[in-house]
Amino acid sequence: MREIRLSKDITQASLAFDCGIPDSQINRIELGKVNCSLSYLPLIAQALNVNPKDLLP
Repeated sequence: MREIRLSKDITQASLAFDCGIPDSQINRIELGKVNCSLSYLPLIAQALNVNPKDLLP
């Protein structure tokens, strides 16, 4: 997710705002401290304009 976000020049704060998710949660997901909730996956994918499967490891 981080690579996709950075390639699109999107900040964590901007992504979080677009998804309605706290930016601290985006940070924890990117650092691997928490798993991405299934409810967050489509929101993040939509905000990054990618297929949700592109965010899976």
